[in-house]
Amino acid sequence: MPRRLPDDILHRIVIRLATAEPVASIAKAVGVARETVYRIKRNIELWGVAYPPPTVKLGRSRLLLPYQEDVSVG
Repeated sequence: MPRRLPDDILHRIVIRLATAEPVASIAKAVGVARETVYRIKRNIELWGVAYPPPTVKLGRSRLLLPYQEDVSVG
């Protein structure tokens, strides 16, 4: 997985994307690869932020499912 960009560079990319500047000129001006700009643009379109939210479930799974708890309590 690629590393995150520094906040100042990311901010410059987001501002230039908002002004509908071509991806190639953004990449050249900021000094990153075109693929990076395309990835950030896609993430903004899908999730509204430059990096997608975490999708890994943290914590321990439940021992009983909700319907099992209802049956055992009654």
